Amino acid sequence: MWKCYTNTFCALSIFICVVITFSYFYHVQFRHLKMRSHGLPIATDTITALDNRTFIISPYYEPRLGQSVRVIAIIHESVKELYCIFHCSSNQIVFVRAEIDLHSDRFGFPYGTADLLCAEPSGCNYTYMSFSNSTNTFQDLLFEVKNRPPQPISFNFTVCISTLYGNYNNVLQMIQSIEMYKILGASRVTIYNTNCSQDVEKVLRHYIDEGTLEVVPWPIDRHLQTSKGWSYSKVPTAEIGYFGQTATLNDCLYRNMYKSKFVLFNDIDEIILPVKDWDWSSLMERLQNKHPDTSVFRIENHIFPNSVKISGFDLWSHIPGVNILHHSVREPMDWKLFNGRKLIVNPRDVFQTSVHSALKQRGHWKNIESDMVLTFHCTHKYRRDITAKDLIPDDVLRRHNMSLVPNVDKVIQRLFPQQ
Repeated sequence: MWKCYTNTFCALSIFICVVITFSYFYHVQFRHLKMRSHGLPIATDTITALDNRTFIISPYYEPRLGQSVRVIAIIHESVKELYCIFHCSSNQIVFVRAEIDLHSDRFGFPYGTADLLCAEPSGCNYTYMSFSNSTNTFQDLLFEVKNRPPQPISFNFTVCISTLYGNYNNVLQMIQSIEMYKILGASRVTIYNTNCSQDVEKVLRHYIDEGTLEVVPWPIDRHLQTSKGWSYSKVPTAEIGYFGQTATLNDCLYRNMYKSKFVLFNDIDEIILPVKDWDWSSLMERLQNKHPDTSVFRIENHIFPNSVKISGFDLWSHIPGVNILHHSVREPMDWKLFNGRKLIVNPRDVFQTSVHSALKQRGHWKNIESDMVLTFHCTHKYRRDITAKDLIPDDVLRRHNMSLVPNVDKVIQRLFPQQ
């Protein structure tokens, strides 16, 4: 018990106590409260608004950075303070201030993908979390922390695709692409769906029932003004670029981190095609032997313009969409232009990804030569400086016709039989 001998000394002591107390509560990371969590609803939507500046996608256990949780979110650039709230089995809740890591590739848009990193509180056995922008309130909604504990890997290859939008109706190319993924070795395809046609819904349902496909609803347009473009300068009225594409890719990365040996990031009109090998397993064995310390492989993008049709394979004319077997010429590379490479990654070595490169990873990244593997991108011609005579014949896809054609035909005959 301290004794004050002078008024000055007492006043100084009180002042120091007040400063220390304020400093402690300002910097405190953990706040414990006794409160019941039973009966709170569990979040079921892919995108959940905390407020109009913060949208929670999903929390994932993050054992690579110590005992912590990484929350995939979309936030406004002005957000500086957020809290993870751990709901312990003892009915205690623990507030943990999140470290906010807004990804570097927002491309000028005010909203972007972010990681909320929260240290796991000691002595708290938890399954669920909630979130808050202050220590006074919390969201009356629970989120299950996924990947806790990490499970044994069950797939070799998972393809992550984002995002279907604009009432997407390219039925034939979707079927052909998914069947080609299966031939190359995909165990699972994950697609984020904003909206699509009824015919595409029928295709999605078929592959879900088959066990090949996981469809993640992605209603980003209910929350934010979206853009079909990647640059804010070209669409200044939009709030987030390309339907929140980077958020879907990062969610897909963590969703499959402990399920799949490798994850491929590409669009539905793209196929990562080995050139020297017959499938992805042989390709990755070759690449890992050649580059043993590499965790991110960047694959050259080659445009096969769907405006140029080569004769043959005049099948399935009653199905809407592009027949990729008609298009076996590609544009020559222009090395002065940006090449939108696509990725094959070891997901357990990647912390953040963008569309064409990983932002944070363990190990090295490597650009892979197109004589070994390329991204077959069957889309509209976008270079105006070339003509049809400049296009290069390339049958890299057609060598799989013996398997691809009957597999595609079987699906079409089942889903869209001709009358």
